[in-house]
Amino acid sequence: MTSEEITNKVDETNQQITDVIKEPETTNVAEDNVPKTDVENAVEVAESTSQVEKTKTEPEEIPVETVKEASVADESTQPPDIKVSDNHVKERADEEQFNAIFDKLKAIKESNSTITVNVTERIRGGLRVFHQDVPMFLPASQISSRRSPGEEELKELIGKDIEVHVHELQEDATKRKTVIVSRKQVLVDDFWKNLKVGQILEGPVSSIASFGIFIDLGGYEGLIHVSRLSQSHIENPKEYAKKGDILKAKLVAFDEEKKRISLSTKDLEPSPWTDINSKLAINAKVKGIVRRLTDFGAYVEVMKGIDGLLRTSELSWTKRISNPAEVVKIGDEIEVIILQINEEKQALTLSLKRLSENPWITFAEKYTPDSIHNSIVKEVINHGLVVNINNEIDGFMPRSKMKGYIKGNKIPFKPGDTFEIKIVSIDTTKESLIIAPAIEIKEEVTEKPPRKKSDKDDRQPRRNREDDKYKEMPSNDGAFSFGDMLSDENKKLLFNKIDK
Repeated sequence: MTSEEITNKVDETNQQITDVIKEPETTNVAEDNVPKTDVENAVEVAESTSQVEKTKTEPEEIPVETVKEASVADESTQPPDIKVSDNHVKERADEEQFNAIFDKLKAIKESNSTITVNVTERIRGGLRVFHQDVPMFLPASQISSRRSPGEEELKELIGKDIEVHVHELQEDATKRKTVIVSRKQVLVDDFWKNLKVGQILEGPVSSIASFGIFIDLGGYEGLIHVSRLSQSHIENPKEYAKKGDILKAKLVAFDEEKKRISLSTKDLEPSPWTDINSKLAINAKVKGIVRRLTDFGAYVEVMKGIDGLLRTSELSWTKRISNPAEVVKIGDEIEVIILQINEEKQALTLSLKRLSENPWITFAEKYTPDSIHNSIVKEVINHGLVVNINNEIDGFMPRSKMKGYIKGNKIPFKPGDTFEIKIVSIDTTKESLIIAPAIEIKEEVTEKPPRKKSDKDDRQPRRNREDDKYKEMPSNDGAFSFGDMLSDENKKLLFNKIDK
């Protein structure tokens, strides 16, 4: 072998050593489809790291003959000086350092404290991290507060220092030690600690329900109730956003124990009630859309974001309305009159009946007390009957006006029954008409049996029994007795002493 060939051989060997140092062993997920546990992955981390360190300190062995030939041919091309004793000392020092840190990690785990680690690379099952040159394994399931973090989220951590908890410490029969760490609980604690009512949060829409929209806040979901989506009326949350949309919302309330977060996008919009008196006026006629029905009335949207209450009492002059659905339905466009505006309380009161004149003044002349009219039963309630008179006005017949008709406790009328009624009273200010049956049936009165006399009845009142003590003493043959000579006051004193 020539001097040039020997030199090339040595250079090639040195390059192989350099390549081994620069390219540590990595794990390819596609090479093995069988999932491994966190402990198995952690063992791989420790073994691969140990192999890298060993490769760095122990270059490939070169035949002595080759070295000798190279030395003779060209003394300037020498292989790395390998000192076995120095490497052995370094390995022992690393092992002692690892054991010392391993013991400290036990105390850190027991106290539930955190440590800082540096993320070096993405490996199968998670990330390889180091703490004071000690290799550790961070499983993917423990990296984020989410159930399954994305690949981009994992790769973004490479090269960064992060806080983690010591999740698990393993030591097998061969004294091989592995360390598994977790970042998940650190993120959870920080999330709830940093939440403050009023702060603005942002996240993608994760799901949409009939009652609101959920957005992802990094492992936790916040609910924007349909009533808090917008200043304008939102009937269907799907009209407001779709899955994946990024929304900003204000934190309204949260409960760490129940893991509930309430948000509002409505609060981020300017209030339409600001300076409302310049936009709407009392007694003004406006058009609106019926958005919601309740037992006591209907809510009508008269402007974007402005709903007014139309009470059942303001639906009709002449009819007793028990349910607003008798007059209006959701989606109807109606005209109303504004009765009241309250900017502070964000309240608007509306009326439908006041679009026409009040007929009660005319009714007072027509439906005078004791006048007889035809009627039809409209509704039977606990307190009496609601009847329609002459197909133009509703009146009320209390139970007290039907005593002769009621047998037991049941009102003997049903909706649709017709009969004549008599006007009892009419109040135009209260829009009230009280009626009674035109033909009065007297209530049957049954005589109560005489009360049986008891022994107690023979007893005298207490004051009479007390008076017996003070009766005059009987006289003998009309002569004055000693008792006759005493005053009433002295008699009381005397008889009290006798009783004692």
